[in-house]
Amino acid sequence: MAFTTENRKVSDIFQRSAIYKVPRYQRDYVWKEVNWKELWIDLQFTLENENEIQWSHFLGTIVLNKYNNSESGLEVYEIIDGQQRLLTLYILMIVIYKNFKNQSENEEANINNYIYNTFLTSLTKESVKKIVIDNELYNTDIKEMIDAATNNKMLSKENKLYNVFSYFDFNFRGKDYTYLDKFLNKLLSVNIVEITSDEDEEIYNIFEVLNARGQKLKQIELLKNHIMKYVQPRDIEFIDQAKVKWRNIQNNIEHLSDPDIIIQHFAKCYIEKNAENRNSIYRLIKEEIKIDDLSSFLDAFKSFSVVYKEISNKDTKDSVIRYFYIKGNQQIRSLLCAIYVLNSKGIISDDVKEKALLQLRNFFFIFNTTQQTSNRTDKIISSISFDIYHCQNENEFKMLFSKFLYELEGYISNKDYKLMFETNQSFKYSNKDKTLKRNSRLVKYILELICDIEQHDTKLDYNTLTIEHLVSDDGSMNNASIWNLTLTSEDINSEKLKNKSLNDKIKILNENSSIRLNLELEIIFVI
Repeated sequence: MAFTTENRKVSDIFQRSAIYKVPRYQRDYVWKEVNWKELWIDLQFTLENENEIQWSHFLGTIVLNKYNNSESGLEVYEIIDGQQRLLTLYILMIVIYKNFKNQSENEEANINNYIYNTFLTSLTKESVKKIVIDNELYNTDIKEMIDAATNNKMLSKENKLYNVFSYFDFNFRGKDYTYLDKFLNKLLSVNIVEITSDEDEEIYNIFEVLNARGQKLKQIELLKNHIMKYVQPRDIEFIDQAKVKWRNIQNNIEHLSDPDIIIQHFAKCYIEKNAENRNSIYRLIKEEIKIDDLSSFLDAFKSFSVVYKEISNKDTKDSVIRYFYIKGNQQIRSLLCAIYVLNSKGIISDDVKEKALLQLRNFFFIFNTTQQTSNRTDKIISSISFDIYHCQNENEFKMLFSKFLYELEGYISNKDYKLMFETNQSFKYSNKDKTLKRNSRLVKYILELICDIEQHDTKLDYNTLTIEHLVSDDGSMNNASIWNLTLTSEDINSEKLKNKSLNDKIKILNENSSIRLNLELEIIFVI
């Protein structure tokens, strides 16, 4: 293949005699504060810990198409992939240039000339200084930035790149010459993988492979990388322990189809601030958890994964967890885990935990009966998850949970639950109707709860029971209703009850069933 791949530093990219053109079809500059902040935090960290860590920051891959013909003696590269990063780095160097200009040291003149001549401009064979980044959309704005930095002027707010310029400029306020010098050197040492070709077709093939066919890393993989890279202290034994903890986490969540879901729920418990969306959880963690706190974060995450394994187990025998699994309600998991964690720490008793879980299940059963969607309660669930996770004693938990239940009551007040239960199609089951057949798990769950009321000290194995229609299943809504359904063992259902009349079924169940409710059917139906 006619391309080269080189490990470069920022200094290598910008000090070569070249200009970098951004194609017209490229998108606008779209990086926002969250991206600038991520770059700033990483650079700041490596700067502050340069004596303890052996790496520099890595900024990813850029793809360049090298023109065969030079312009006035300068090499010309077309930026196929990496415009956002290169333009951000370039603006950051302009800001550093500006802040050096504001210093009073005598060395300033030399270093300013060095930055301007080496990184911000390239010299043509006609001795004309050309701006290194050539972007038709932003050329005027870039020139205005350099002019403002050179002449110590305020940059106009009308400048399209004003926000990114101001963000970095604000972070340099009050920094002295020594800091600026160290920061510049750190920035210039940032690593970039540069892929270059002079064949258009080849370079676009590379771009397609990197962007379209590649599988995006899971956020949890990025989190693992972040923790292993930065967790303190940086001695071999401690890092090995961190790796063992992470393996334990992986074992606890291997059943999840999307492992990113656990960090979404853990973040709601551990961090008060909410992520913008589920795809920005990793970024939120990077911003909110300090490097020195990563070890504590990892320990808490490991403990969380233990209870998460329990509350996300599709084969659980816990009645409350089963209900939320049947309903597909994942939003509630952060709160469930917060309660489980408190119990595992001994902060709340088993009895308090079980009562809280039942109250949650009962509320959401009524809530779902009224056919409201769970996203209506997302915000309040997220808020209470954080508060409860950080509870210090049982009394605090009871107070918070009582207040939470009071707030929830507003979602179900003034509702005719009986009528809604009778008319809600999700509580109907028929083998002859595809839509109603999907309700089998929920209907069976409700029947189990009804049967349990009469069972008292006798426990049933519901895994061996099936749903039976008393009046034969004809696909009608009436015969699909809960009142016409019961549970029975599979052998009774298939061998003794098949095609029998209502009276015959009731007599057979009365003689053969171990379910107490089935023994009372003749009273209920008055045969």
